[in-house]
Amino acid sequence: MNKIFKRNPVLRIAIRHLFSKKKQTLAAIMGVTFGVAACIFQAGIITGIQTYFVKRTIDFSAHIRIYNDGKKENMQSILQRYDAQNENSNNIYFVNNQKNIEENPRLENGYQIIQALEKDEEVLGVSPFLGTQVIIRAGVTQTGARIAGIDVIKENTLFNVQKYMIDGNILELNEINNGIVLGAGLAANLAAKVGSYVMVSSQKGVILELKIVGINRTGVTSVDDNRAYLTLRNAQKLLQVDASYITDINLKIKDIEKAEILALQYQRRFNYKSEDWIKANEGIFAVFKLQNLAIYVVIASMMLVAGFGIFNILTMIIYEKMPDIAILKAIGYDDKSILSIFLTEALCIGFVGGVFGLILGYFFSSIAGNYKVNISRGILAFDYLPINFNPYFYASAFVFGLVITALAGYFPAKKAASIDPITIIRGK
Repeated sequence: MNKIFKRNPVLRIAIRHLFSKKKQTLAAIMGVTFGVAACIFQAGIITGIQTYFVKRTIDFSAHIRIYNDGKKENMQSILQRYDAQNENSNNIYFVNNQKNIEENPRLENGYQIIQALEKDEEVLGVSPFLGTQVIIRAGVTQTGARIAGIDVIKENTLFNVQKYMIDGNILELNEINNGIVLGAGLAANLAAKVGSYVMVSSQKGVILELKIVGINRTGVTSVDDNRAYLTLRNAQKLLQVDASYITDINLKIKDIEKAEILALQYQRRFNYKSEDWIKANEGIFAVFKLQNLAIYVVIASMMLVAGFGIFNILTMIIYEKMPDIAILKAIGYDDKSILSIFLTEALCIGFVGGVFGLILGYFFSSIAGNYKVNISRGILAFDYLPINFNPYFYASAFVFGLVITALAGYFPAKKAASIDPITIIRGK
């Protein structure tokens, strides 16, 4: 260490200045430390929750969903013959965009579309789906829900349904004729558990008594509170439709980055609404953007406060070290060397504060990640806070801290370098 100081007198003088004002130096270091730690901690929590949502969404939901949104052009021809005044006149009228009183969301030729998609090299897998609103009653309690009629094997293979089962087994839907799997929030609302029976009634007036064979928890509240899984055949029974009736085709693709492009291609190709997973969740992603903006403003504000502290401390040191500056200039130190001394002081504060900030930020993040929160309401549900320990945040926070301290130290350092030693000596 002594050899380093001997070879670098600028560093030696800077360290001596900092130790001459220990309390002020410690306060500046703490400002940087807490600024860097707060940056790491808050970025870790916010992006951890966002990453948790994205991973869950990609894992258990379709990358692309094809469905009938009811906006396909519906053209009907009406042939009217006039027998009295115009016996020989035939008039044909075309009525565009005719709206049926009872919307039919079925996909015509749905299984032919599935066969075509399964031959597509971009597609990892395809699963048919029948969605409809029902009323589920358990005892005296009843609630609305959305039924997911599925091909159990395909759905489980593509969307990892069993992975999110907290009780029971999704494959039991294929083993018994009257099985149903409830979302965790839906089961809680009905006070239902595995092995008990529920009555499911559809808009067609069909009522099925079904046995609960499992409870599923994805962690996305909107899904867990409303979804129930049935076999496709039981879902079709509820609607009194044939075995070819499906409302959605859910796809997983090999390259998720192509989801938006492929969705547009499939929409043109099959003339049905095709929606990628980002579009389907754009409301939540908009909230995430606002969260990120808010957290960046808070972090920047904290680091700027730390920067002002460093600025004030270096200004005080320069004011008190005026005679030292005059002597240094008198013995041959030029303006560049003086500037280097005080910039080195700022960077030392930033470096030490940054290192402690990294340690403190990791410590706080680890504690938060191991603290059981049991959050079950809101957009997401989780037992422990999902923390993102991405090294990029740590490196960015450290560099940001150094940049802020360097900028905060530059202006006082520049002022010190411009001081005329003759003026200082005359003032004495």
